[in-house]
Amino acid sequence: MTSILFNLSGKIEKPIVDTLHILKKVADSLGIPFFVIGAFARDLILKHGYGIEPRRKTGDIDLGVEVANWEQFKKLKESLIATSQFSLTSDKQRLLCGTILIDILPFGPITGKDKKISWPPEHEIIMSMVGFEEAYEYSITFRLSSDPELDIKLASLPGLAIMKLISWKEKYPNRKRDAEDLLLIMDKYEEAGNSERLYEEGLPLLQEEGFDTKLAGTRLLGRDMAKISDPRTIQIVKGILDAETEELSQYKLVTDIIRETGMAETRFDEILLQLEKLKQGIVEVGERNIE
Repeated sequence: MTSILFNLSGKIEKPIVDTLHILKKVADSLGIPFFVIGAFARDLILKHGYGIEPRRKTGDIDLGVEVANWEQFKKLKESLIATSQFSLTSDKQRLLCGTILIDILPFGPITGKDKKISWPPEHEIIMSMVGFEEAYEYSITFRLSSDPELDIKLASLPGLAIMKLISWKEKYPNRKRDAEDLLLIMDKYEEAGNSERLYEEGLPLLQEEGFDTKLAGTRLLGRDMAKISDPRTIQIVKGILDAETEELSQYKLVTDIIRETGMAETRFDEILLQLEKLKQGIVEVGERNIE
């Protein structure tokens, strides 16, 4: 039996629920697993799950779909269009349902050993899908409708943090919003269902951080990111954070966070410390996983 983390029936806009109903029906008929990622998953968890209002809202839906090859991905798109509810756009990964934009990103066997995809037919656009499989494996389930019943998997906050960090690095300097979302997840991780954990199993961590719940929560987030990651993903994520926190760094991630959020430059050291605590949490668990 699937464990429902939150029941949001009646709380999500009907067009979005209707769109996901059709998507799930088509994907299930083709035996294609999928989950919600990106800003919409962020909003479902933080805003609707824990009452934490994000600074930036979204009406778009990003999906990760687990497929074996491009033929299976093409079949999914064709089947969605055949419902007459979806239409093509100029972007290969994007469909339109009414006014809702849906980005569909393939992961799984289609990526091969390097965990990358190159979009046919030109194969000029290359994307890293590192972290998608782990994020799906440790996804959480929300009920968006009870009548008719609609249960949707979505990436957890640790899964989102991994994907946001990798997306920011891969598409720099064009993904400042990923930097903003990473900060939001770090800032609010303790409030998003982890307060009791910090005062119970994480009490030694909290004590080490002088009962600073934001820093302790960020370090806990790092530990949770490492717990769901395979060794290669841990190395990639740690490598990004190493480059962004070391003494000779250009501090691009900190700079993007400050610029996108409109923060004062005086908060530079505070944000850098959070990234260092995130890395510390990853290393504390990750080194054991790599061994």
